[in-house]
Amino acid sequence: MSHICRELCLLLILLAHAQADCSFIAIIGETVQIPCSLNTEESLKTEDISVEWKTSEGLIVHSFVKGQDYWANQAPQFKGRTQLFKSELPLGNLSLRLSSVSVTDEGVYACNYHRAGESISKQLSQECLQIAGRYSVPVVQGPASPVFKDSEVSFTCKSTGGFPEPKVQWSVNKELLQNSGQVSTTLSKDSRGLYNVTSVLTVNVTGDVSVTCTVENDRLREKRTSAEIQYLIKAEKESNGVNRGTKVMILVLVAVLVGLLIVAIVVLKRMKRKRQRNRESDGYEC
Repeated sequence: MSHICRELCLLLILLAHAQADCSFIAIIGETVQIPCSLNTEESLKTEDISVEWKTSEGLIVHSFVKGQDYWANQAPQFKGRTQLFKSELPLGNLSLRLSSVSVTDEGVYACNYHRAGESISKQLSQECLQIAGRYSVPVVQGPASPVFKDSEVSFTCKSTGGFPEPKVQWSVNKELLQNSGQVSTTLSKDSRGLYNVTSVLTVNVTGDVSVTCTVENDRLREKRTSAEIQYLIKAEKESNGVNRGTKVMILVLVAVLVGLLIVAIVVLKRMKRKRQRNRESDGYEC
């Protein structure tokens, strides 16, 4: 029987979590207000009020007991980051202010209220908080060397500091790439639990090509797209033709230089022979 009761309790907890509306999204590093209110027509005395904010795991986020903040039982990860709107407590505003939001703050938060003279406390609200981080504008790098027709080329897209895991999409020549087999994407986490993404696109180029990379954060409904990079393709045959033409010009130039050298040698030999004959003739006359 105790086993059945335990299972029913677990089921009720799961249902309570499922029913919590995860409509509150907090940006990492920023401040979020988690709402909680008490419908009251009279002005409440703060010394009669006790408020306790807890996570679904039972961690104490913030305690306010009979007009004063109570820090002794606060979970360490929330220290120095929480406060209530004390001036609005008499009006029934029991909302929690949570600053310097981090990845570990994601979860369900319950607001419990107790008034002096009442036997039990009441849970006024249960809110689901989702955490999100904005990705940096992606940067795409392509090959440093010239791109030739019918060659395989890789482009790398990088974006950092986002949460949760992103979707990465590539566009080639302004058309969304459908073949996921051409893309390899890897994720890593930094010390804050944020994601860094690296995506590599490999394509076989047959003409001039332009690519962009888009990193999408579904939770924020935010897309960030890289600057477009373009490559003008060089045909290998034309390139080889240019190389052959250059070689021919070099060979012709070498041949001309060799011919001029031969002519110069012949001319010098003839001039030498002529001088020798002139010397011999002059000697004979003496």
